[in-house]
Amino acid sequence: MDRELYASTISSAVEYFEGYATLAVILNVRVEDLRRWAEGETYPPADVLRRIVDMARPPRRIPRRRAN
Repeated sequence: MDRELYASTISSAVEYFEGYATLAVILNVRVEDLRRWAEGETYPPADVLRRIVDMARPPRRIPRRRAN
């Protein structure tokens, strides 16, 4: 992934969670770090990016068993 894609992914998450402060609390990171990542200044740690991507995915649906 390139820096622009990282920044776009993080910016979308910031928008979804209605601000840097909320997302920073959820991720347990500093707001300043989150802003730098969203602006493409630096790369986020891989585990943080993975958590952001996981939050953006829709939940998996488990098929229901049919009654016999």
